[in-house]
Amino acid sequence: MSPKLLLLTDRSVKNIMSPRTEAKNREIRQESMQKIMDAAFGLIAGKGYESTSIAEIAAAAGVSKGLLYNYFKGKQDLVEKLLINAVSQADSVMDKKISEDPAVTLENIFRWLFSELKERPDYFRLLTELTLKIDKFAFVHDMAAQKYAGYMVFLEDILRRLNIPDPAGEAKMLAALFDGIGLQYLVIREAYPMDELEKFLIDKYCKKKRSI
Repeated sequence: MSPKLLLLTDRSVKNIMSPRTEAKNREIRQESMQKIMDAAFGLIAGKGYESTSIAEIAAAAGVSKGLLYNYFKGKQDLVEKLLINAVSQADSVMDKKISEDPAVTLENIFRWLFSELKERPDYFRLLTELTLKIDKFAFVHDMAAQKYAGYMVFLEDILRRLNIPDPAGEAKMLAALFDGIGLQYLVIREAYPMDELEKFLIDKYCKKKRSI
């Protein structure tokens, strides 16, 4: 064997034998978990929680069931982490919608919510699926209650700064309205007047207030 080939072989052996860094292990773990959560998201949103098996999720993610169980205790734990991740991402996006002008903040929120409904209906379908099985998923109830309380404080403050009468009641009404819009859009889809509703809400709460 030539010295050059020996050198290449020696380097290859060292690369194989040298352990991965902790940072690389974390990166690989995160990528694997994300693939599994993405697969679970698509399957459960499309087929429903009960009709989706761990084996199907693993196959769709391109991993073994053993590896899946290395990251998640089971299907319910997977869904819980999936929702926590989705809510965290939504909170991060919401933070970027805040402006010093409350009318601009509210318009940003309206536009983002309608855009999410139109572009990611599967996410809301998944939430609806889990909400209908609230007795099975106590964590959904706890998470929703906590987030609802926080959002109401945030929304009420915006409406108060816009001089909307009864901002607390108005905030609750808007939250219920968006739940209804989400459900109706999932059923009616393309025939639902999303653009008209978006314009109506922005005109009602944002445009006039900005001109005062």
